Amino acid sequence: MKTILGLRGLFFLHSLIWTCAEDWSAIQVRCTQFWFFARIKPTIFYNLYVNPDEVFLGDGCPVTHVLPNVHYEFFYHPQDCGIVTQPLRGVLLLKTKIKYISRDSAVRAEMPLSCVVRK
Repeated sequence: MKTILGLRGLFFLHSLIWTCAEDWSAIQVRCTQFWFFARIKPTIFYNLYVNPDEVFLGDGCPVTHVLPNVHYEFFYHPQDCGIVTQPLRGVLLLKTKIKYISRDSAVRAEMPLSCVVRK
């Protein structure tokens, strides 16, 4: 069991490194105290095409808009999807994740997202 968890962690780390190294425009995040917006490319994870029904924001919120083969968008209220709102000095930190669950295999991956809102 520990081996499987370790492999999942390595897959996540490898995906995160390749995403960041290959294409910084693969993820865009914007937010206010009233909404959280994320736009991702279907190729967010290196060497893997993600279908819109396989990727979720936070606790399982589906894609809200699809531009086929270009990007997927998530647009939700910060109290939805398990988005964590953490007040800090003069700002709000919104934290969530993009979750990939393959429909054809046991492959899963997560990528943390955060956004800062000035009060």
